[in-house]
This record gives sequence, structure tokens and C-alpha cells, in this order.
Amino acid sequence: MNYKIIYNEEKLKEFINWLPELLPNEQYYVQLLARKKYNKETGLKSDKAQLKRFISTKEMLFHKISQLELPTGRYESGNTEVSQDNLALYITPNPRDLHKASLLMMREISDKLIRNDKAINPHTLSLNIIQTSASRKIFFDLDIDFKTENHQAAIERFKKDMENCINSDCLTFIKTNGGLHCLIKTDDIKKEYHKNWYQNVSQLTCEDYEVTMNSDNVLPVPGGIQGISFSPYFL
Repeated sequence: MNYKIIYNEEKLKEFINWLPELLPNEQYYVQLLARKKYNKETGLKSDKAQLKRFISTKEMLFHKISQLELPTGRYESGNTEVSQDNLALYITPNPRDLHKASLLMMREISDKLIRNDKAINPHTLSLNIIQTSASRKIFFDLDIDFKTENHQAAIERFKKDMENCINSDCLTFIKTNGGLHCLIKTDDIKKEYHKNWYQNVSQLTCEDYEVTMNSDNVLPVPGGIQGISFSPYFL
């Protein structure tokens, strides 16, 4: 029996197709985490234990995600076997810039060698730098946490409030486990909203939801796993 990472193949392929086409210097950054909050009874000590991470072209993304489906028990955090219930798959919807990351890595490795750092790990270092080397900021990500059990009411209220801040055709909504992500495609923001949209959105708050502003954020993958029997999906 294997871990189930692809929860809904059709929705995952739909999401991959929706992602922007990449330039030659770009790839997507993906990570599989074990999240304690999704099942606290499994004995994990950390809420965000990193199990696997990789970069990928758009064309290879589905194939590489499918390779994460190892036999059950192969993923461990510390000395604890990771349960299926704790798995969550994330991606950076804004592409990573490998050219910029390469330049930064050259400098970082040179500095470590000059300091005679014997613990240098080029593989880990490269992925750390790639993770933080955003290329084009295609999307601005809003992470919405619900304050009410009535998620549908919170979603509808947030959507309505957003209508007063920005044009709706630049927005993509993704339902996640316990919340919502709203991706703003910045190139599609209409001229009349350019000046005030950020300030207006940052002031959104009510008893139903709370908004966290992230210009460049990781996103739970639609069609992938996120906790117990849940997979994010487009609204």
C-alpha cells in the first residue's frame, strides 16, 4: 500500500494546465510536508516537517508529484512514521528564477568555502536559495482563515467584500482545508484599481474571516492531498 498524494487526478491536471507557462530560466518549487495540525494523535512533534521538495517544469509536474507516492511507512519525521492523515502538498504558483538562484548560490558557496565551513551541503543550499528566488510575481496571494464554522457564508462574504476593492476577473479562488486562497493576477488588475487595491484589501476584516497578505506564498495544490481526506479545489 502506498501513500496517496494525488487525491484527484482530474483536478490536479486542471490546476497544472492553469499554471502560467514558464520561461527557460524558470521552474516551479514543490514541497511535501507532514502537518501535525491535521491529525495530532499521530505523534508528530513539529507542525511543519519537510519530507520532500523538488523543482519542476510544468510539463513534468504531474509525473514528479506521482513519484512522491512511496510505500506507506517510508516517510518519517524524526523517529516517527508519518501518517497519511498528516500529508500536505504545496507549490509556489509564482515561478522560481534558476538563473538568479545560480548567481546567489555561487556567492553563498564562495563565502562558506572562504570561512572553511566543513558542514556545507550544496544540495540543501541550492533548494533553499531556489525557494526564495522568485522570478515574475504573477500572483499576489491572499490567505483567508475562517472564523466561523459556516465556510460557505464566509466565502460569499469575502467575495462580496472583494468586489469593492478590485475587479473580479483578476481573481482565482482555491478552497483549502479550513480556509481559502485568493490569487490576484496582478497584470489583470484594471487601471482604476491600481492605486488603492492593496490598501483596501489589507483593511478587510470581519467576524467571518481574517486575511493574510502574501506577495509570494506557497499554495496547497488543487488535486493534491491536504490533511485527512481533503484535497484543495478551484471554486
